[in-house]
Amino acid sequence: MASNNAKEKPQFTTRNKYEEYFQLFFHQSNAGVWLAEFDEPLPINLPIEMQAEHLLKHAYLSDCNLTFVKMYDYEDSQNLINARFPQLFDNGEPSNLENLSVFLLNGYRAHDIGTIEITRNGQKKYFLNDVVGVVEDGHLVRVWGIQKDITSEKAQKEILKQLTSEQVKVLKSTVEGKTMKEIASEVGVSPKTVESVRSQLKSILGATTIAQLIGIAIQLGIQALEI
Repeated sequence: MASNNAKEKPQFTTRNKYEEYFQLFFHQSNAGVWLAEFDEPLPINLPIEMQAEHLLKHAYLSDCNLTFVKMYDYEDSQNLINARFPQLFDNGEPSNLENLSVFLLNGYRAHDIGTIEITRNGQKKYFLNDVVGVVEDGHLVRVWGIQKDITSEKAQKEILKQLTSEQVKVLKSTVEGKTMKEIASEVGVSPKTVESVRSQLKSILGATTIAQLIGIAIQLGIQALEI
C-alpha cells in the first residue's frame, strides 16, 4: 500500500501540452511573433474604410517575442509593448493601406502580405506577414501575426533589376548549368569575358562561389527576369 506521504505525480493535460508548445514556439521562433489587441474592439459591421481607421487608432501591441523586438532595433519587448500601429506601420505607404484592406476583406486573415515599417533608428524595413484575427460577439478583439524580415532580399531584387542585359544572360545561363564556353557562344563574347562577368555578379550579389551565386539568383527569381 502506498504511503500517504508519497508525492502525487503531476497531471499533464492536453491543454498543458499545447500551452507548452505555444510558449516554445513563441519565444524561440526565428520569425517575429506578435499579438495586437484593442482598447476598443472593432465592430465588424463597419464599412471597410472605417474598420481600417478604427484599427489604426485603437489597436496596440500587447505581446511579442524577442525576434520581433530585434527587427525594430530594440533589446527589450517593454520598449514596444503598448505601441500603436502608426508607430511601426508606415501608413503613408499606399501598399500598407491596400494590404490592411486585404486583411479586413478576407475575413481577418492574410498570408504573405507585405508591409513597410520603420525601426527605432528610422530605417525602412520590408516584412512578409501571416495575420489572423480573432472575432468575438461581432467584434475583432485581437490579431496574431508572424512576420519575416525580407529587407535584404528586397534590396538584392532591386539590384537584380539594375543588371545589364549581358549580366542577366550570363547569370541565367550559369543557373541553367551551362559551361563558360556554352555561355560565351550564346552571349557572343569570349570565355574570359564570361569569367569576368561572373566575378562582377558575385561581387554585386554578395556571393563568394559560383554555387552561392546560383543559390542567390534562384532565390531572387532570376529566371523570371526579362532580358
